[in-house]
Parts: sequence; C-alpha cells; structure tokens
Amino acid sequence: MARHLPFNINAEKTVLGAMMVDEAALATCVAGLVKEDFYGGNKRHQIIFDAIRALVNKHIPVDVQTVTDELLNAKDLENAGGVDYLMELTQSVVSLSNMEFYIRILTDNRVLRELLTAIDGIRKDYDEEDIEDITGFIAKADAQIHEVTQKRRISNFVKAQDVANQVEMELKIVSRPGGLTGLDTGYQRLNDYTHGFQKGEMVVLAARPSVGKTALALNIALQAARRSELPIAVFSLEMPATTLIKRLIATDSGVDLDHILKGTQFLKTAQRAALGQALKNVGSANLYIDDSAGIKLIDIMAKAKLLKARLGDLGLVVVDYIGLITTGDKRFENRQAEVSYISRQLKELARELKVPILVVSQLSRAVETREGKYPQLSDLRDSGSIEQDADVVLLIYRQAYYSSTGGAAKGARVKDKRGDEEAAKQEELLKNLEGGANLVELSIAKNRNGKIGIINLLFFTSYGRFETPSDEFEKKLLEIRKERILGNAAE
Repeated sequence: MARHLPFNINAEKTVLGAMMVDEAALATCVAGLVKEDFYGGNKRHQIIFDAIRALVNKHIPVDVQTVTDELLNAKDLENAGGVDYLMELTQSVVSLSNMEFYIRILTDNRVLRELLTAIDGIRKDYDEEDIEDITGFIAKADAQIHEVTQKRRISNFVKAQDVANQVEMELKIVSRPGGLTGLDTGYQRLNDYTHGFQKGEMVVLAARPSVGKTALALNIALQAARRSELPIAVFSLEMPATTLIKRLIATDSGVDLDHILKGTQFLKTAQRAALGQALKNVGSANLYIDDSAGIKLIDIMAKAKLLKARLGDLGLVVVDYIGLITTGDKRFENRQAEVSYISRQLKELARELKVPILVVSQLSRAVETREGKYPQLSDLRDSGSIEQDADVVLLIYRQAYYSSTGGAAKGARVKDKRGDEEAAKQEELLKNLEGGANLVELSIAKNRNGKIGIINLLFFTSYGRFETPSDEFEKKLLEIRKERILGNAAE
C-alpha cells in the first residue's frame, strides 16, 4: 500500500492566499520558499506558486486577477483549480502576521518528505544492489540523509547588536593569555599571526614533496593534543599509522628515526630511555588516526562527524593530503574540478563541525623553475579553489632541500655570490645544533582574518621535529642577513 508523504494543505492555502493579498507577505514568502515546499501530489499549488513567482520576476503586481491572467497565458488555469479556487485561497488567510510560522510548516514538511524519500531510496539500493563495501554504503547513506537535513537550517537576518553580544561572550570565555582565541599550534610566532587555529576554518599547509609538510602537520597535531586536551583526528592517506607513530616517537624522543627503524638493540642506554618515555608520551596523546588506504571524501566526512559525535568535541582534524583524496564520482570532467569540490566540502565540514581542519597540500613544479624557489599562492596544485576556500595558507620554504637535491630542477641554487655567502654562514650557524637542523621559512601567505608574514622555524630532519629558534639564534641570523642587505644598498 502506497504511503502518503506529509504535507499541510491548510498552511499551503494560507501562504498562497496571503501572497495574493499582501505585499509584505508576498516578499516574505518569495524569499523563503521554493516550489518544492508545496506538496507535489497537489500540483495545483506548485502551479500557482510558479505563476506568482513569474509575476514577481516581471515586476507585475500580484493579485487574483494578475495570477489568473498569468495562468491563462500558460494554459494552466484549469490545472490550478480555476478562478474559484484562487478566490478560495485568498479567503483562507486568517492572519498576515504569522507568515514565518507558516513558512516553517511548509519547509519542515518538505524536508520530511525528502528525508522519507531518501530513506526509501537507501532501502531500495540495499534490496537491489550487491553491497560489497558496507562501510562505503553506510557513508553514502549518511551523506544523503545529511544533505537533506541540512536544508532545514533556515537562516535570517540578525541584528548587529545581538551578534556583538555573542562575540563579547565568546571572547570572555575563550580568550587565553597571549591573545590566543583558537587552538594552540605549539608555535608562539604562528599563534601571533593566527591567534591559534580558529573553529570552522580550513588551514592549508603546502610545500613540495619531502620539504617537511607532513612532519610539520604531525608536530602541530601532537602539540595541539597536548595543549588543548581535546581529541585530534588525523587522516593519513600517505602512510600507515605505525609509520606515523614511529615518526612521532622520534620527534618526541629526539632519537634519530633511522636508528629507531634499525631496532632498539642498536640504541645507547640514554636513547632507549628517551624512546621508552616517548612511547608513553605519544601513546597517551589524545590522537585518533585513520590510515585507510584509498579513503574517499565521503568517508572522511562521515568518520569525522562520527568521531565528534562519539567524543563530544574535536580540537583539530588533519588531512594528509588533499591530493590523494578521491570522490568516486564520475561526473567530474577533470581532476581540477574534483579537487575544487573536495576543497569546498572540507571547508563546509570545518564549519559544520566547528573545528579547524588542517589540510596538507602539494605545490606544483612551478616553484622549482623560479629563481630563489620561494613558494607562492599560485603554486597550490590541482585547483585555485584551494586558495579560495582556505582561511589560512601556510607555505614552507627550506633552502637546504634545494641545496642537497640540486633543487630537484636545473638552476636550483641562486646565482648570487653574496646569496651563497649568506647561505654558507647560515649553514655554519646551524652546525652548532644537533639533529640535522635546517632553517625553514614558514610563510603565512593568506590569513583571512589577520596579517600575513614569514616566521622562522628550525626543522631537525633526523627526528622530524620543528622548533621555534631561540632569540639568540634569531639575532645572529638577522645579523647575517643584514650584511647582504647593506651590501646590496652600497652597490
């Protein structure tokens, strides 16, 4: 027996009648409703609404006569119930002051109809298809239901004073010493620019392969887990969870990753002790890792929502990296269009979960053909939408990478004698530090709600740790750079 979908005939009649007798009601309903808000089983209401919308688009006043004329021209007057039915609609209006209430009735019923239809579709797919991947089927069903229920979130204008009061309360509650209003990244100078990673924002961390983007993302995740005491979710598309944990253990212990991989029998007593403590530290960190191979966008979104629902809140979601995410959807004509969609969905996920999402991305080879090799926003690979959707973009430049690889392209070293002298002095300064220390320049290339700039970090390549340079190191580095600047000025 066929099941009737929910609708409210009296609310529909009241809304249509009000639109034909009152300009304010007309404006409210046109702005708040679409044709599908009227039950499709009663086609006449959808036909009448379409006629009213057509008149509004033509800037023609709306009343019973003009609607009648519009329906006559469209040869739809009989399908709409005729003139007598239009008059009946106007007589159905009880109050013109409750239009928002009637609009909510219509939209809620429409969402409920779509939800029931989606559930029926899911059931039909289950009955008729061979379900090979249950997790994928569940994730797809969840996305379909979520897409429907999201439509119920009807927003309206809010008074500036109300928003200001809300912001004042948030600042009093959230603000911490140092002007930190978001998630503590563990790097004070980065916090100074961003005030911490903010809820609902998408932060993109980008670099060329092997420059250190995954290492920095892991450092931030570990620091955030310790400092915020909130759960941190990591989607690792490039490496298994065991490898990721080994890297974190090396980072925490300060023991060379290569030595760890060879086995503890090759470690000194002090290194074993440091490694044992690191195992406890990393093991107790509030980190949740998903290393599913070939994970799709819909899975990432579903798992992140499920984890937040289970744990109550999340401090940060890390996705490493966007270039490995697929949708499994064949409608995209090219990879660029697919990545654009993925980027927008990750941004929407951040807003929905009210959690910052750190998205790791690769830069194009254009970096390596440029003199100096400094990355730019335009180097973001696959899609300009990544730059557009991101609230913050962090770009990593590590000079030692190009020095050691020959730049991974011809002409990687800057052909400047004074520049080479500066690089040599920097290398001499770094020799005083252990762990294969490299100087890294982290460019805050985009910051939607703050300033942009460059900060220095030390990257200890042997154990994948990023640290903030000491004030003394920064002072010596500044002196080295001043020599070049003054020399150029003298010329």
